[in-house]
Amino acid sequence: MIRDLLFHIGDPKTGTSSIQAALNRGAWRCEAVRLVPQDYVNATPLANALKTDAEPAFRERQFSHIRDWFSGHDGDLGVISSEYFARRSPPALRRALEEYFPDQAPRTRVLAYVRPHASRLISAYGQRLKTGSFAGPLEKFADYMITVPTLYYAGRFPQWRETFGEGMTLRPFLRGELRDGDVTSDFFFHALGTPEFELPGLEPANESLSVAELAGLRLIQQAFTAAELADHHKLAVGGALQRKLGALPGRGGEKPALDRATAIRVLEAYLEDARALDTAFFGRPLMEDELTRARDTAAPGAQDFTAGRHFSGRQRKRMEKAAARIAELIAAMPKAWRQEYQVSIGQRAADAIEDPSFKRRRNAKGVWQALDDLAAILAAPDGG
Repeated sequence: MIRDLLFHIGDPKTGTSSIQAALNRGAWRCEAVRLVPQDYVNATPLANALKTDAEPAFRERQFSHIRDWFSGHDGDLGVISSEYFARRSPPALRRALEEYFPDQAPRTRVLAYVRPHASRLISAYGQRLKTGSFAGPLEKFADYMITVPTLYYAGRFPQWRETFGEGMTLRPFLRGELRDGDVTSDFFFHALGTPEFELPGLEPANESLSVAELAGLRLIQQAFTAAELADHHKLAVGGALQRKLGALPGRGGEKPALDRATAIRVLEAYLEDARALDTAFFGRPLMEDELTRARDTAAPGAQDFTAGRHFSGRQRKRMEKAAARIAELIAAMPKAWRQEYQVSIGQRAADAIEDPSFKRRRNAKGVWQALDDLAAILAAPDGG
């Protein structure tokens, strides 16, 4: 039986993929604490079971599964990780713990990371371009984000402290504040409660994309939208392309950044929130200083995320052709490639692919080949 539980709840865009990869691969050594991670990379289904509209049977299935998993192991600490917990109600998680983990509930801890407002906004913009859920310029995305609760941290994180008390730890996602300047090292230090551990070399996951790469992805996702590809397929293809780009050597290019006018609007919108969060959790102006720094270091003008600025006409046609091919293949067999992709990122067991036929494998292979073609183009822009 696992003695204690730790929920790692994100926040999104704070190195969660790197942390989850390390947990999934067993990429740590610690003699003092026996840590048992969840049996999949990301506990998204468990987090979804806490949605207010989740079916009772789905909730029962997810929490029973994780309860049975941990009850079948001996260890000092069980770790459950998903950035989607950050969107759920802390009291709802507490109630579920008391129901399914009555022995561990009183000692359950919560560990979260928070990314400074401007940096998180830029990262979220890249994510939206990558997955095709937003196609406008960065300044318009900033206008939108200011109207939604996502980056108003002081309205969210204190609820976790109120529910879990001193068992809730919020860490600033700032290199200078993280142990060894690395979020994975920082996570294991706070999870294990000891510096006596080792982390063999592990490549960071989800390396940030350049302006040119995002401009190309924007064009690709627009082609998918025109082909009426479903959102969950667009999300998967965007994730697959980022992983393929991350594996290519020699990538470079300008990274996304705020222009000065947008940075001033972001500072004005989030300054009060930054000060409130600093007061509640850090005791010094970490988030406030980052907002000010974003304004002071912003470029005068906006970056250009149009594909025509970064890729030749020939490259753009090749990208559109490959995107059309992917859409065609997925439309013909919607589950064929996506299930293989889920296996590749640890969301599905290899023996859980529903159709082992040659026809399915050939369809999925075609998608992978088109993705390789797209990644090669994205990594070597010719210029407009």
